[in-house]
Amino acid sequence: MTWAKKQSVGSSLVDLGYRDYIAARFLLNNEFIIQGLTLASTAVEKYLKALIVFTSREKERYHYHFDNLIKLKNILDKNYHDVTKKFDPVFINILEKAYKIRYYDKLEEAIKIGFFLNQFLGELDSTIHYLEKTHTPGLLYSQAIKNKDPHLYQNNFILNKQDKKAYMEQPDTAFAIHIQIGSISHRESRVVGREVINTYEGRLAIFTDPFEPNWSTSPSAQ
Repeated sequence: MTWAKKQSVGSSLVDLGYRDYIAARFLLNNEFIIQGLTLASTAVEKYLKALIVFTSREKERYHYHFDNLIKLKNILDKNYHDVTKKFDPVFINILEKAYKIRYYDKLEEAIKIGFFLNQFLGELDSTIHYLEKTHTPGLLYSQAIKNKDPHLYQNNFILNKQDKKAYMEQPDTAFAIHIQIGSISHRESRVVGREVINTYEGRLAIFTDPFEPNWSTSPSAQ
């Protein structure tokens, strides 16, 4: 791509990523969980693709999704550096699973996601803020901050200048998602607990689902 083409394509991806991010925030804050998770996944994906466009020294095929995150990571590492190494691994694991639930007919195995709403939202805000301020600055994000857009500021610990650990350890809502196509199970989501107290030691709390006690959102879980 020419420099001008890179700027055009990269900026478009950042704008689209921001719109998905704001929509994800609205949905998650209003407990539309499946839809919020899928848009959070596509938002982060578009920011990563924008970074690839801005930094690649040669033509790259970057039309991969979160079901093939390793390809995006490798392209970033080759041309710039893999920024996802700074991301919370539990958060990334949830985004990878969230991509898979966009199309149920392609599910080959059960998808199980357990998470705490404010902790996930806090990590989403932290990730997008880091990308916007450090790697892929976009006009929409800076305008929203300038205008104190309530869709961006609602429950946003960074922009509301809250301590991250204190925010992550406030009473939270736990959700469980279990999607398995077939006659046995098709549970999309449910509230498992409210006013749950967690500790935060630098990564999202691992949540174990009550109706199958041996699975969790840990990066090693399948």
